[in-house]
Amino acid sequence: MLHGVLSHSETDVKPGVVLLHPHPLYGGDKDNHVVTTIERVFLEAEFTTLRFDFRGATTSPQGYSGVSGAVTDALNAVEFLISHTGINEVGIVGYSFGASTALRLALLKPPPFLVSLSASRGLVSEDGFDIKQLVKIECPVMMYHGKSDQMIPFDDLIVLAEEIRLDPINTVLLDGEGHFYQRALPEVLTSIREFIRILYA
Repeated sequence: MLHGVLSHSETDVKPGVVLLHPHPLYGGDKDNHVVTTIERVFLEAEFTTLRFDFRGATTSPQGYSGVSGAVTDALNAVEFLISHTGINEVGIVGYSFGASTALRLALLKPPPFLVSLSASRGLVSEDGFDIKQLVKIECPVMMYHGKSDQMIPFDDLIVLAEEIRLDPINTVLLDGEGHFYQRALPEVLTSIREFIRILYA
């Protein structure tokens, strides 16, 4: 059983958003600071949001099965949000492991938009997944990555973005930022606000 927090908008005019957290085996969970901070941007814009713990996180330590299992968890979360709100479209936001999962989820359940922070080419490619399939992602995508990331090299963003064939404006390399968004998070939040403002003006 997955544990999550559903925050329901009163309007139901905009899509829902599922937020995917960092690696559950390394302390990542639904209450991650970056995830909850980004969630507030969507709540302020009157989106319905759902953040949950992947299998392997502290609330559900058993059953971790890599990115493939996380994709299944995320797909179930999307279906839960739809069935409990009546919202038909669900955007995807992911950070690190969650971003890697989000890219693969977008191929199974095409979202109205996708926001990726620090996705890992290695994790996306897990279980023999061919990243060339990412070209099938057709929704608007924003991708962020710190240039000083010591955990996931920023070259991963470049490779993944090339496969998705994003315009340069949709990829943001953050000067002086590492993996944990200790400096550039305000910049990222401003960018996401503008991204969703343009999409849902």
